[in-house]
Amino acid sequence: MNLNKFKIKYILLLIIIQIIFNYNFSYSQNDIFSEGEKLNYVVYYGFIKLGEVKMTLESKKTENGKTFYNAKSEMKSYEGIPFVSLNSIFESDMVYDGTEFYSVRFKTVEYKDEGNVVIEYKFNYDSNFVYVKKENKGKIEKDEKIKFNQNVKFQDGLSLFYKARLNSFSEENFLIPVFMNETETSVNYFFSSKKEEVTLSNFENDNKCVRCNGTANFEGVFGLTGEFAGWFSDDKARIPLKSQLNVLIGNITLELDSYKRNGWNLK
Repeated sequence: MNLNKFKIKYILLLIIIQIIFNYNFSYSQNDIFSEGEKLNYVVYYGFIKLGEVKMTLESKKTENGKTFYNAKSEMKSYEGIPFVSLNSIFESDMVYDGTEFYSVRFKTVEYKDEGNVVIEYKFNYDSNFVYVKKENKGKIEKDEKIKFNQNVKFQDGLSLFYKARLNSFSEENFLIPVFMNETETSVNYFFSSKKEEVTLSNFENDNKCVRCNGTANFEGVFGLTGEFAGWFSDDKARIPLKSQLNVLIGNITLELDSYKRNGWNLK
């Protein structure tokens, strides 16, 4: 085989690999993001129920070859639980542009008796900055543009949930850029090829899962940081069924308690 023929075959091979990669990513993206999906989780500290987390994919629309998603997460601790008080809403606008999935806007509202804390990020990728606005008890604490390096696409505290579901179809190690606490940070995670089974308190059968292990290099809600583990349904939807996290009070567990999703049932 002469050199030119080798080059042609090599180029064709690269094109085929790229087509397969993009097809699989698009395929999984369409299966995972089901408009109107609602996932409700109970948070456990040992056998004690601390609160609930509700995840909703509010809307989906396609414009100029890009697909836009809006998601919301409501987190609330139960009344009467000592040392735990949480009442927050996350909202994220995310986009899939044919090759990448990333956040374009993030907003969080933390409801407190003494006054709410509102934080909003708007990502301007063309000009490489994040517009940050932070309001505490009705007073503006921060209103500025924070520059970042070119060609970086960020996840926020909510879009990470959906990004991980997309990545669960691969067995690679991932280092994901995250914008959190008004600064650039990251999360590391990888998915095991070995299937596992998990038991959920509100469902009878064990469920086959894909396991994720990782490290959050930031401090999130209620002191979330460090190592974590998650279990995703071993099917096209990749529903997060269970996770174990490190927070201020120690290790907590989130378990799927109820759900609403067209065409999907927990086996």
